[in-house]
Amino acid sequence: MNDNLTAATEEERLLLAPIRTVGDLLESGAVSPVELTEAALGRIERLDPGLQAFAHVAGEQALDAARAAAERIAGGRRRGPLDGIVVAVKDCAAVRELPLEAGSAVLRGNIAGQDAATVTALKAAGAIIVGKTTLDEFTLTTVGPARNPLDGELTAGGSSGGSAVAVRAGLCSAALGTDTGGSVRIPAECCGITGLKPTHGLLPTEGIIPLAPSLDHPGVLARSVADTALVLEALLPARPSGLDAALTGGENRYRIGVPAGLDCDPAAWQAFCTAVEHARGRGAEVSTVELPDLEQLGQAHWTILSSELATYHLRRFGTEEDRYQQPMRDAIAAGSAVTVADYLAAQEQRGRLRARVNELLDGVDLLAMPTLTCAVPRRDAAADPTAAMVRLTSLFNHTGHPALSVPPSTATGDRPAGIQLVGRHFTERALLAAADTFVQLL
Repeated sequence: MNDNLTAATEEERLLLAPIRTVGDLLESGAVSPVELTEAALGRIERLDPGLQAFAHVAGEQALDAARAAAERIAGGRRRGPLDGIVVAVKDCAAVRELPLEAGSAVLRGNIAGQDAATVTALKAAGAIIVGKTTLDEFTLTTVGPARNPLDGELTAGGSSGGSAVAVRAGLCSAALGTDTGGSVRIPAECCGITGLKPTHGLLPTEGIIPLAPSLDHPGVLARSVADTALVLEALLPARPSGLDAALTGGENRYRIGVPAGLDCDPAAWQAFCTAVEHARGRGAEVSTVELPDLEQLGQAHWTILSSELATYHLRRFGTEEDRYQQPMRDAIAAGSAVTVADYLAAQEQRGRLRARVNELLDGVDLLAMPTLTCAVPRRDAAADPTAAMVRLTSLFNHTGHPALSVPPSTATGDRPAGIQLVGRHFTERALLAAADTFVQLL
């Protein structure tokens, strides 16, 4: 049995349990936030040397927060479903008094003076932040240091790989990530969990080191759709404008658009098609749609991303080039060569892509497709797999639509698979409800 996926104690078992189940036990007094946090810290100490999910462990800061949560809960003042729940934060988002290094020697020793807006929301909800998770340098690629707990020979994905590994291995109940081309959804597939990239602009990016601001999305990684929904609700502004609550079709009757003619790994495509047929057999209406040209998308994505990345890093790069890793050096060089005309043309194409996806969603409730068109790569792959891995995910960073990766129960072959579900702008609640139903239909 994989020791990364088993629990040594009852408290550790709760780190692998649904958040609502843990919450009920916290409220009843059957377990305390301190016991839960101590279990998480012990599990991290035991397993993380092999998993490399954490860049920094909060230790006493987490225990202090757990003691405060225990006092609230004992006094009948539990703040909500996340109060006393152990979570982690990707190390590109600021957590006050903890390192903020973004996987780079450029920021080594940097300590955050205040919390990112998303971290402020987590703390206000009572969540216990147990540490900062690993990533590749400045979130650029899909290949980071974290080890896949399902199979150490496979990549854990990136750039939120540390967050995905921490959740899958039960080092925390949920984690924050960021997604600029698929960096929440890709590691979610690689590690067999759920990953949500919300609508662009729904969650604030203040206090998060950017990769490409117009493409960046804070996101959530959790073990299930239900857990993802609980974390999202805690992160939302008090009154999110325009956030829908329901689909048009009713229970089990939602309309799914699936792309035709995808060039896809056979096992991933088979798992996806089997899942769709299960949903069709239980009442979902399925139709085919034509996605925009993915090759043109790839060039536009790189033009925008590299240009915005270079703009952010160029001043520091001029004096500290030798402290950057080679992928970042190459990206900054490429972005520095992008002309204003090139950038504006890419943004115009982006507008056309957004309009096209809006048209596709006019006739269906959600789009469904494999998260990855390739098999989850091996860690020792000779070439950087990032371009292949973002083919179906980066589209929705361009268009800003909410997108969720869920693991199918019908996966075939020896590697994880994922299904990406996409909804209209600001329909996260509807998308999560549909995804929960979709998973239950499998």
